[in-house]
Amino acid sequence: MSGPRLKILITNVWLDGRGGTESVVRDLALGFQRRGHRPIVYSPHLGDAAREIHQRGVSVISDLGQLAEAPDVIHGHHYVQTAEAILHFPQVPVVTLSHAWPFWQERPVKFPQVHRYLAVDEAVRDRLVQIDQIAPERVEILHNAVDLRRIPARLAALGQRPLTALAFTKNKAQLPILQAACRKMGVKLDVLGHGADRLVATPEAELVRYDLVFATARMALEALCAGAAVVVCDARGLAGLVTSNNVERLRDLNFGLRSLVNPVTVEAIAAEITLYDAAEAGRVSERVREFADLEPMLDRLETLYGEAIAAASAQPAAEAARRQAMLAFLSETLPRGRASPHWPWMTERQALLAQIQRLDQQLAHARAGIEAGGDPQAAPLASGEVAPSARM
Repeated sequence: MSGPRLKILITNVWLDGRGGTESVVRDLALGFQRRGHRPIVYSPHLGDAAREIHQRGVSVISDLGQLAEAPDVIHGHHYVQTAEAILHFPQVPVVTLSHAWPFWQERPVKFPQVHRYLAVDEAVRDRLVQIDQIAPERVEILHNAVDLRRIPARLAALGQRPLTALAFTKNKAQLPILQAACRKMGVKLDVLGHGADRLVATPEAELVRYDLVFATARMALEALCAGAAVVVCDARGLAGLVTSNNVERLRDLNFGLRSLVNPVTVEAIAAEITLYDAAEAGRVSERVREFADLEPMLDRLETLYGEAIAAASAQPAAEAARRQAMLAFLSETLPRGRASPHWPWMTERQALLAQIQRLDQQLAHARAGIEAGGDPQAAPLASGEVAPSARM
């Protein structure tokens, strides 16, 4: 550690499962701890991922009120949780990191305490600038990274032809296609991840067992670091086999959304499998391990934290600006009536509650008819329901 020891508060929407941001939080917290800093992790939902971090001596909390001292800097993941930390510690500077294009949790908080907005790839960077209207000079791409210490050595070299493959995925829609293509090519396919309802604490130990991995985003990056040949694909589309010619560009796209430009078909997947080359996969893995190592990411974050702390010390955010940002956040976030566009589930909830009430009334009428010796089928229809004969 070259600079001062910092208390770094890291926020995340949840830590009760295994996923991309949970892995990022773990790697950041443990990496900063190794460097002599004092990370603190906050999430309102704690579980397996939180326990793994806590067992390594990192403070993990579900209530910001538990903190008796302010952090030196806030590293914010996710909209509501980052805003909570800012409102709880209004004098503390902030660096935020957005991980994905489509999800509302990844939208940026607009508080004057935020020094820098980070994005994992070009798509997220463009969302921050072009949709969320963050000034371009305040946005920086910080690619995903992997803690290479976690990846064990491969027990055997890659085969000259792929014999084993793994679908490392969040969804299931593409699995029948991958299975059919692998059968056609004589490759045994296993599945890991949310898409298989099979989650493990150490996916790295699984990845080093396979010749070929089908994955996207951070999962693809981990598989490449584990020495596997990787075909970038999921239910959204196909980017293809990662090679020395396309690895840099795919990295800029986070092996994700903007790279998935081709349809996923049995023929297309089989064609990618035929491109498998063990020697090329080794070269690609070596290159990826150079640029995806966690340590340069930690270096950059330490620099940004130092800049944020210095800027906040030289020119603290004005009270009026902080108050205006807080009011804007509350206006954007809190529901305003039953049809709030920010909380569309409220309208759905009201409709479901009304339906339950109608069905309860119908059931009560039916029971009353039975007790009176009548025909339960003659019970009054719930409001808006059409009689069976009228549907014919």
